[in-house]
Amino acid sequence: MIFYEKDLSHWIRFFFVFVGSNRILRSLLFKYHSSLPHRRASLSLSISNSIKQMALPNQQTVDYPSFKLVLVGDGGTGKTTFVKRHLTGEFEKKYEPTIGVEVHPLDFFTNCGKIRFYCWDTAGQEKFGGLRDGYYIHGQCAIIMFDVTARLTYKNVPTWHRDLCRVCENIPIVLCGNKVDVKNRQVKAKQVTFHRKKNLQYYEISAKSNYNFEKPFLYLARKLAGDPNLHFVESPALAPPEVHIDLTAQLQHEAELAAAASQPLPDDDDESFD
Repeated sequence: MIFYEKDLSHWIRFFFVFVGSNRILRSLLFKYHSSLPHRRASLSLSISNSIKQMALPNQQTVDYPSFKLVLVGDGGTGKTTFVKRHLTGEFEKKYEPTIGVEVHPLDFFTNCGKIRFYCWDTAGQEKFGGLRDGYYIHGQCAIIMFDVTARLTYKNVPTWHRDLCRVCENIPIVLCGNKVDVKNRQVKAKQVTFHRKKNLQYYEISAKSNYNFEKPFLYLARKLAGDPNLHFVESPALAPPEVHIDLTAQLQHEAELAAAASQPLPDDDDESFD
């Protein structure tokens, strides 16, 4: 039995899940995938069966709980910087778009023991959109990120949520508004209502200032463990913040969020940025 173009495209999507750590291979495969409409190719049934049997890439086996975390959002919202801040402690100043997906193991120490998130940092660029579903498979939790200085990134949140939930049903999801250290923000706290409509947890964060940095992971860890009293007992060794959010600004953020939470929800088609 032979699989032709449409079948090949389907299985390549799943194959990309298993090459997440090899940037060169990912780049070559993306070029091949984009040329499929102009090709006639086939795969044997034995190869396709091998791909079907794979569930996750070769991840290091650990003797403590581990979870697959899918990180999604538009390109440039700070997803990779957010992950690398946890992974290395450094703030990534230069923006380099993620190609496909990068998988990073993030360990946390809790009062209940050590846990690990395998963080799947996915590409936000539209040209890689056809491959996303394969990256979401077996996701156990997720973070959807937008940039409070770019309105379009928030307007696209419903699309990210829809696509994610189509593959991963009933998983804990955190919505994060990044870059709240920027004074001239374009998405105000009162305008962020999607999480209330979909019963998601929402945090305003800043990878640059370390503001609310661990809260998304702590929330997800508590949900996955089923323990609201779980807490982190060690903090990651972060580099000094690039900027500081003073106490007055933090209190203002919290007051704005509290005020926004008490407002009635707008109609689905009545959200504006006035």
